[in-house]
This record gives sequence, C-alpha cells and structure tokens, in this order.
Amino acid sequence: MEVHHHSHHPKKWKEYITEFLMLFLAVSLGFLAENLREGYVEKERSHELVSSFIKDVELNVQFLDSLIKGDKRNLLKCDSIALYIIKTPKDIDLSYVYEIPATSYRYLSNNDTYDQMKSSGSLRYIKDTALLSMMIEYSNLSKATEFRSVVQEYDYTANEFQSTMNRYIPIEIAANKRKSVFNYPERFIADSNDKKFYEETISLIKNKNFILSNDKIKVFKNDLVPVIYRRSALTSATMNFMHMTKSTAEDLLKYYKSHNQH
Repeated sequence: MEVHHHSHHPKKWKEYITEFLMLFLAVSLGFLAENLREGYVEKERSHELVSSFIKDVELNVQFLDSLIKGDKRNLLKCDSIALYIIKTPKDIDLSYVYEIPATSYRYLSNNDTYDQMKSSGSLRYIKDTALLSMMIEYSNLSKATEFRSVVQEYDYTANEFQSTMNRYIPIEIAANKRKSVFNYPERFIADSNDKKFYEETISLIKNKNFILSNDKIKVFKNDLVPVIYRRSALTSATMNFMHMTKSTAEDLLKYYKSHNQH
C-alpha cells in the first residue's frame, strides 16, 4: 500500500506580512469604530447638556429680572428712609423708619449643568469656540454675582444691619415683624386661639404713635444712617453685577438660538 506524503511548503515572507497587515488593519478598524462610537455618544451627550445649560440660563434671566425689580424697590425705600432720618430734626416716627425692608434678596445661580459639563470634560466637545467662550464668561460672572449677593450683601443685611436696627425698634413693632403671619393670615390661622393671637398682636400698633425720644436722635442718626447707606451701596453693587450677568446671558441666548435653527 502506497503512502502519500503531503508536502508542506513554507510560507513566503510576503504572506506573513500580508496576514500581519490584515490583522493589524482589522484591530485598528475595530479601535477606530469604537472611538467613533464613543465620540458620537459623547457629542450627543454634550448636545443634551448644552440644551440643558441653555434652559438654566433662561431660568436665571427670569430670576434676575425679579431680583432686580425687588432690589430697586428696596433701594428706593432704604434711601428715602435714610434721607428722612437725616432731614428730620425731631419727632422721628419709628413706625415709618421700621418700614425699611428687613432682609435682602439672594441670587442663587442655577449653574449645575455647567459644573457637570466642566467636571465630566464635556466642554471639550463644544467645537463652536465663540459659544464656549460665552458660556465660560457667563458662568464666571454668574458665580461672581452670587458671591456679591449672598456673601456680601445678604450677610451684611442679616447681621450688622439688622443688629444695629434692632437697637431702637419698639417692642410692639418688633412683635408685628412676623410678615408671613400678618401678610397671609389665611395660611397660618387655623383656630380661635390663632385668631386671638393675631388680633392681639395687630392691636399693639393700631392707632399708636412711635416717636423717638428727642434726646436719642443724635445717637440714633449716627448709628442707623451709615448702616442703611452701607446696605444701599452693597445692594447697588449687586444690582450692577446682576445687570452684567443678565446682559451676558441674553447675548449668549441670542447667539445660541441664531446658530441652532433647525
């Protein structure tokens, strides 16, 4: 019986190179496809985050509008009361003085989406450099405005300003400072005992005069007028930051909408 031997010819070096190149190409294309897929997913996610960021900016603009209006009212009231104190030589009416707003408005920036984009590295997928620059400028200015509003103006009003004002406030007026109760009694008065408390507290100031003793006027003026004007100065500074933030936000929104028309 004959045995047939199969001859094995060694591969030529060109065949090895070809196989290597095919394998290398397959692996490279796999990596490339995966990178393209990940890049696409990241860009889509970045687009979603930018859209969310724009909604945050729109809400902040509405919030700023409301705060600016409130600050204008507070500023006018503070300055008019300070002027009244300065110009009144005697018989200062404390019931008018203590109409001064007791607290200030705080700007708390809705900046979560931008912070998320920054921490996740999604900002690098925004290829529109003008848009990216405007986003960064707006975010930085918004945070600066929040610092002015909360750390400087609000803290001063809640501490030194109120502490100085409380030195001279008549106890009857102080008792009626619970604005939430007296402005909205229907929310807080539940039974006859609540109603009795409400009516008795209100009666403390009804048809009564609260004239500052004239021997205290000089010290009163020296104490109160500087803190009122200091508060007004801080409010004015915050309002300037609010206007700048609002203007920057509106420019950003206008640019985004004009370049993302579908």
